[in-house]
Amino acid sequence: MSSSSQSRIAFGLVVPSAGSGSGEHVDQLVSWMSEHSGVRIERRDAASYEALATDVREGRTDIAWLPPIVYLRLGEHVTPIGSVLRGGASAYEAALIVRESSNILSIDALRGTRAGWVDPWSAAGFVLPRVKLALLGVDPRTLFRTETFHGSHRSAIQALLDGACDVAGTHARADEKGDITAGAWSDIEGADVRVLATFGAIPPDVLAVRTGVADEVREKAFAAFKDACSDETKRVLIRQVFGGDDLTEGLAPGYDGLQKALDMASSRGIFD
Repeated sequence: MSSSSQSRIAFGLVVPSAGSGSGEHVDQLVSWMSEHSGVRIERRDAASYEALATDVREGRTDIAWLPPIVYLRLGEHVTPIGSVLRGGASAYEAALIVRESSNILSIDALRGTRAGWVDPWSAAGFVLPRVKLALLGVDPRTLFRTETFHGSHRSAIQALLDGACDVAGTHARADEKGDITAGAWSDIEGADVRVLATFGAIPPDVLAVRTGVADEVREKAFAAFKDACSDETKRVLIRQVFGGDDLTEGLAPGYDGLQKALDMASSRGIFD
């Protein structure tokens, strides 16, 4: 619906795994933003990143919280309205992690191990580690004994902790010196892990609207998210659900480089 009279919009996202409490947090945010914006916002869950993209393309989702790869693959189907800041920084790192007790101490030691990934469309949880391994001269298609997808960062890390895989791909945050200070594992109790390798900065998630959504609705949605980031209670919820606590207008730097890396890897069959 492109008319400015649109009074109801579907907000699409992939809700993190059960047990994280994220679903309830999303509902609280959606309810608050509906009241705040004057536009009825309804949560629409997607089972995977690919399913989220399909919902946007087919018009079932109007506004979506998009991980970087999903945003790139949607292309002209969406318009970015904001980028998520994590701890005041717009970028984060892709990382491979192992259990603290693991005897895996190097990339070379990964041969024949079991890899746990987030989603085939996850930048930090699959795409970038795979691209960077290839650039290091390691073929990710033959490196691992098995590769499994777990649907969310939390689930991939839990699989690692439970012994269902030997290494997991996820995201991490580094300080100005390049030292890792936190990661997707930080909010998981008892997550005794070690960072095996990091693969450089990844641009942040994007809040985007489907092409054709009225400008008025887009502006109200951005204002509602921005105001939620300024509200102490709602800011905590946003951080718990999306891993960031601020929203800056427009698209953050880094997407051109990510697109080039994705194109290169695809042309070499790295994802086959």
